[in-house]
Amino acid sequence: MLLQEQIFTSEFDRWLKISWDGFVVHYDEIGTKGGNRKAFTKAFCRNLQRALIGFDAKVQNLFDHLLVFVPQDKFLEALLSAAKVFGTAYVAPVRILPQSVDEAIKAAVQTYNLLASEKETFAIRVRRVDKTFPFTSQELESLMGQRVVDMTGALVNLSEPNILISFRIYPDRIYQMGPKIQGVGGLPVGVTGKVLALISGGIDSPISAWLIMRRGCSVDFLHFHAMPNNEEAAAGKVRDLIEKIVTPQGTSTRLLLIPYHTFQLALLMSKVPQPLELVLFRRFMLKVANRIAKEKGLQGIVTGDSLCQVASQTMENLAVIDNASELPIFRPLLTYDKREIITLAQKIGTYELSIQPYKDCCSLIARHPETKAKLSEVIEAEKLLPIERLIEISLSEMAVLNIGEDKARKPSP
Repeated sequence: MLLQEQIFTSEFDRWLKISWDGFVVHYDEIGTKGGNRKAFTKAFCRNLQRALIGFDAKVQNLFDHLLVFVPQDKFLEALLSAAKVFGTAYVAPVRILPQSVDEAIKAAVQTYNLLASEKETFAIRVRRVDKTFPFTSQELESLMGQRVVDMTGALVNLSEPNILISFRIYPDRIYQMGPKIQGVGGLPVGVTGKVLALISGGIDSPISAWLIMRRGCSVDFLHFHAMPNNEEAAAGKVRDLIEKIVTPQGTSTRLLLIPYHTFQLALLMSKVPQPLELVLFRRFMLKVANRIAKEKGLQGIVTGDSLCQVASQTMENLAVIDNASELPIFRPLLTYDKREIITLAQKIGTYELSIQPYKDCCSLIARHPETKAKLSEVIEAEKLLPIERLIEISLSEMAVLNIGEDKARKPSP
């Protein structure tokens, strides 16, 4: 469990005294998509249902939100899981009441009596989704608040209440809303395109993939490894990193594994200037990635580059590296500094995996790489390598793993 989840559950404990009927999942950006809103909402509902498949969840797609029902013993864990699904603005527990002021007052009184300790203050908040309801929100707040005072003797504090009791009025029902927990936002995976992400065993590339997924992209992963064989690479931490970022979305993905040794042997047998080896390797990875992406119908390449973080990520080197790609290259971390990336990795839960020891291919390249490579010089050095042959051999040695298929299967009706 992540740190913010621990904090949330400790604050949320007393609210679990209430027998909630389910929880609502609200979206934000999806609601701005005009004619595409229906398709985006459908994808969001599908992803949420798959993400919650282990909780026996039932998801209803309603006008401006999703309503989720789960068994009480799985309630909190399911609530926190739903907050991690891309597209979620916030989640909140809900009690479903008849559209009756008296029923809402009864629920407010019960809530205060269940939750309040001595001299705790309260406030009532009401939002009318149904504008035909005969009272305004302010009138309802005043009426209901006075009734709670009359029946409990509680003190009102409108600015900083100890207990905030919230209601939302719909045409056929009233929701009593519990505390909100912020979601990850973004767009549902699968609505904006399909890309191939280069992933290492480090901190940056998993976060880059997470960010592009948050913009609605479906992602396959390509990993060049220095292991003796694909089987050892498949059992390593790269798979664990991918599962960490993909599983919460209820989606599946492919991990493509390619041994690094073919390119390494070619370098050792060549007269390539050592300072250019790293840039040449980055260009080679992109050429391979382009070939795979085109064959699989993927629309772009994703990398974990952050401008000037390391030698290969200077503006000059990135320009030379980009020259090797026919497809667009997306770099979600380009403007992030290392501390920001680490903070995000800790929040997502990949950091502890990423810092585990791992032999990264780039660490095997020259210790003092060129920081301002010139394209003409790199192309001349590249001619010393049988690039097309190396690509063909690498592709023939590639292994493909399907990740998350069992967790992303379509649930039974």
